[in-house]
Amino acid sequence: MKDNIRVRMAPSPTGFFHIGSARTALYNWLFARRYGGKFIIRVEDTDATRSSKEMIDVILDALRWLDLDYDEGPEKSGACGPYYQSERKEIYHRYVPALIETGHAYWCFCTTEEIAREREAGIKKTGGWQYDRRCLRLPADEVKKRLASGMARTLRFRIPDNTMVAFDDLIHGRVEKMSKELEDFIIVKSDGMPTYNYACVVDDRLMDISHVIRGVEHIANTPKQVLLYEALKWNVPKFVHLPVILGPDKKKLSKRLGARSVLEYRDEGYLPETVVNILALLGWSPGNDVEIMDRKFMVENFSLERINPANAVFDEKRLEWMNNQYIINRLPDDRFFSLTVPYLIKAGLVNSEKYNQNQDYKTEVNRVSNLMRARLKVLKDITKVGYFFTDDFEYDKKALDKHLKSDTINLVKEYVTDLKKLTDPGIFDGEALNNHLRQFAQDRGFSPAKIIHPLRVFITGVEDGPGLFETMERIGRERCMKRIRGIITQFEGAHAGK
Repeated sequence: MKDNIRVRMAPSPTGFFHIGSARTALYNWLFARRYGGKFIIRVEDTDATRSSKEMIDVILDALRWLDLDYDEGPEKSGACGPYYQSERKEIYHRYVPALIETGHAYWCFCTTEEIAREREAGIKKTGGWQYDRRCLRLPADEVKKRLASGMARTLRFRIPDNTMVAFDDLIHGRVEKMSKELEDFIIVKSDGMPTYNYACVVDDRLMDISHVIRGVEHIANTPKQVLLYEALKWNVPKFVHLPVILGPDKKKLSKRLGARSVLEYRDEGYLPETVVNILALLGWSPGNDVEIMDRKFMVENFSLERINPANAVFDEKRLEWMNNQYIINRLPDDRFFSLTVPYLIKAGLVNSEKYNQNQDYKTEVNRVSNLMRARLKVLKDITKVGYFFTDDFEYDKKALDKHLKSDTINLVKEYVTDLKKLTDPGIFDGEALNNHLRQFAQDRGFSPAKIIHPLRVFITGVEDGPGLFETMERIGRERCMKRIRGIITQFEGAHAGK
């Protein structure tokens, strides 16, 4: 592989930076890092009505969160700037005279409304419609007259007649299209701004882009871009069109699943390394059934040849599983606490000032967080352990009702009485509690689960969570007993006289 690799990610700030965009950015980044090339970010913001500063910030924030550092682009100087298309208008106009003089482009004075009406009528009548080149047939004097008058116009690219347009895609192979299937398309809009097809060709050429790696939805635009390269007598870059990303139902990603902002995954408590890992596997595989990979491994093994042209499937269940594996096995303790405690503080369960100033309090909070660690699919689920920090929590009514039965209540009352055998108030650790309960169950000839499940609900309000005995140890004897007695009192009060 040659060493002058230059690739780019060219997001449009007209919507969220979603999974598909992030995957494209990652593959460009991996390819550049694998071969010692340059990764460039170019913002395609020529649509002034839909582009926004907020969306640009979202894109850059997402790239920072995913740690996809770029070599040139917004906020980074480079020889090929500026990196906002809205600031490159004069650059695009440099090549307009040559395209007109060589007959590759012509001015069109048809209004948007005219074209829309005729297109609609043509589709209704024959099922299709192409622009009929009426403005191409205008006499030169008439064109000059209209231009001099300031009449609104666009610039159209003239598609050559009876020509096979072809290019080689490094994933999909040879792609061919007859020119008669294309209509003369607009390359400069009436406001003077370039259209996507024209701007990206000029930018990719001037930024020396060697490989255009993008989503397969752009493959339909590529023949037009190839024609522009040829008209301007520029070398055509190599094209790589990445496979479509579908949901588990094999349908296009919706806003509910995958098509939302990447930063939503951050806010929900997914780790950036998990998201990068799952993105890498959406079309590419290093082989050997490797699933969990660090960034160094990805860079060393990435290749375009191993990208599968078949549709990729993005499954959030798989993402949850992988995130859990990263939390358990690949997250240092200090980082785990630094990421989870803010969720507890925001939920009002932990006092920020006390956590930072009181070491005993900090140690206890960290112990509670660690109890939940193996069960976390996303970091924000840490807030489900509110019952450790406060006695004012909601009980799961369905779970509670399941255990509010006379025989269960009587068994729990007997257990509480027997628990007094642990006479030393200091003996309330997980091991002692475990041993006591299992002996209690064995002496009465029933499975420990018969009492473990109701005890968990009476103490925590929910049916699942960390181990019961570790949970009881952290909550403490007095609070556990108070909660159990409260449920017993509630039951007996509701059934008094029955």
